[in-house]
Amino acid sequence: MTVVPLPPRPARTAAASPAISIRELAARTGTTLRALRHYEDIGLLTAGRRPSGARCYDSEQRRRAALIARLRRLGMPTPDIDAALTAVSGDQIVTRFLSSEIAAAEARLRDLRAAIDELEAGGLEGLGSGTSPASVATVDRSARLRHAR
Repeated sequence: MTVVPLPPRPARTAAASPAISIRELAARTGTTLRALRHYEDIGLLTAGRRPSGARCYDSEQRRRAALIARLRRLGMPTPDIDAALTAVSGDQIVTRFLSSEIAAAEARLRDLRAAIDELEAGGLEGLGSGTSPASVATVDRSARLRHAR
């Protein structure tokens, strides 16, 4: 019996991977269908279309959707994400945002720790005593409100 070797299979690349449905993309990125449609409506994401008209996403759009989902989970507003994705200095935009979020979180932690100390020292009545301007954590309130949208 003669054995004829088969030609090697071409390596699968990310570009050669099949497009996936919006439902599968939502499951992979931890987002909702509504969020993915919204990202498409505002131009953050582009969906391909199947012959049936259903949305489908290639590997590049899957990567972009995962990045958008991660930045949204970190609290970054979609206009800032758009700026980061389109700017040459997108890394700097994200770094500035994350640094401001860290500063706000640290200020909140200081305020929470001070509240525990006041509560332990004077009970509920003592909790209100630490509201002098020097002891109140200063947080960029406009940034916090912007994220409440």
